Amino acid sequence: MADFELDFDGMDAIPVLFYRPKDGMYGAFSNFYIGDFVLDGHTFACSEQALMYGKSTESDYRASVLQSSNPRDMRRLGRTVRLRPDWDEVKLDWMVTVLRAKFSQNPTLRALLLQTGDRPIHENCADPWWGGGPNYPSGRDFLGKALRAV
Repeated sequence: MADFELDFDGMDAIPVLFYRPKDGMYGAFSNFYIGDFVLDGHTFACSEQALMYGKSTESDYRASVLQSSNPRDMRRLGRTVRLRPDWDEVKLDWMVTVLRAKFSQNPTLRALLLQTGDRPIHENCADPWWGGGPNYPSGRDFLGKALRAV
């Protein structure tokens, strides 16, 4: 699975909550936030695009993801593709790789992430895999944990 620990220390601190790109100062943590970065020789408009790109190795699908300019369309494409066989094993590591590229190549975003310190970070939504936090305690909260790992 992941090459980092899913650390629960600091959970008593005031959490950082985000969901949509326009939701306050932490909206930039959303996968839909537009901010170019390069990974594996491709320029991605947002982390959603890079995440969807990694879901499959089919070249036609990947080309469609790269040609898309709307994060919602990117997500829709990701819901139609036949997943790579090892997706469940690699998706969390791929998300960390994507986020490392996003935040290392965008100094303003890097500063925003670093200023969160040891506070817990949560995608404040009901997605059972990526979302979670105090408002959605049944979520696995893997996007927030991946952000903290970065």
